[in-house]
Amino acid sequence: MPVSARDIDHLSLTLIDPAAAASRLQQLGFTLTPEDVEPRCVCFQPALDDVPNYIELVQGDPPVIALAVHVTELEGEERDHGWETEDGLLIEAREVVGPVEGPVSWFPVRHEQPEAFMEPEWIVHPNGALGLTAIHVVAETPRDIAKALREAWGAEMEEIFDGCVVVKTGAVEVLVWSAVAYQLEYKALEVMAPSTLPAVVGVTVAIDRPRPMQALLRANNVPFALAEGDRILVANETVADLMIEFLPQT
Repeated sequence: MPVSARDIDHLSLTLIDPAAAASRLQQLGFTLTPEDVEPRCVCFQPALDDVPNYIELVQGDPPVIALAVHVTELEGEERDHGWETEDGLLIEAREVVGPVEGPVSWFPVRHEQPEAFMEPEWIVHPNGALGLTAIHVVAETPRDIAKALREAWGAEMEEIFDGCVVVKTGAVEVLVWSAVAYQLEYKALEVMAPSTLPAVVGVTVAIDRPRPMQALLRANNVPFALAEGDRILVANETVADLMIEFLPQT
């Protein structure tokens, strides 16, 4: 179902054990919404006041990683959420979601209370994280997958170099890689492409400065690699089979 997408709203991780993933994300220096309430979210300051920017963890089997695409008009399943802040304030949210589409798993979402995912208590992170800026996909034919997403979302598409095509609807980019190009770009981690393609393989998170991030990872005994541009790379074995790239802004 083609939609008019404003941005990638969030990344939805359906996991057998979301509590374990939440614990690992905390070791990486992320703040999460309160435990024992689903979904648990890593929220960031968004580029637009009415388009959230976050990663959500939900329990389910089989595991699925899906892109949530923000739209302004949508009829579908209504989902209500509620979290309590440390001050006892109840934060409520209602979202409307549509069916999951392909070829990369994605679904449209409309928020009635987008500000719920922008609570100041939850968007400040010990690791200095500023926002989710990119989602990485590996595909056998990157250009074909990117073209399908462009047509489904009404997005822009550009081949930035051989083996990597970017799809963009707003602040969050989707980078569609060939297996070879992805392995070359992230050779510091010796990454391997999944056997089943296309697949979401990683995310890029903007951070304030690199040195405090490195110190935090060392203190928590989290292995990492360094790449050009002071990028900090954490392998997919650490959290939910996702490579995490921390991109310093200063």
